[in-house]
Amino acid sequence: MNHIDIAWCAGFFDGEGCVRYNRSRPSSKGTVSPSLMATISQVSENVEVLEFFQRTVGLGKVLGPYTMPNGKPQHRLWFGTDEVEPLFEMLRPYLKTRKTTDFIQAIYSYRNHSNEMNNEDDDRMFRAAERQRAKSGRK
Repeated sequence: MNHIDIAWCAGFFDGEGCVRYNRSRPSSKGTVSPSLMATISQVSENVEVLEFFQRTVGLGKVLGPYTMPNGKPQHRLWFGTDEVEPLFEMLRPYLKTRKTTDFIQAIYSYRNHSNEMNNEDDDRMFRAAERQRAKSGRK
């Protein structure tokens, strides 16, 4: 592995990347599933940098193009749950504090996930129902 290329990838992720832990919507049984993901988005003219990043780290999938609200097509390099921790270990020596903290918090939340519904899940369900009612014109 070329350490200069890995350091470049870490710098690119510092500027353009996102890592997060998500909770699913509660199932009919009231359970909530976890997910862990990382992404990097670029307008399609820059897809080459995503492909370089993917080849360098040996992880992720380039997805897209997606049409964005500004009309420009965008590609995303997406890392799934099983790829986030290996990606972090590879980039960690070169990441700045903010992204290191983001990775640590997301991984910690994923590892300590509870399948039980919580107040945040209730709030998300309420807000989603409100948006749906507003969309359909009902009060």
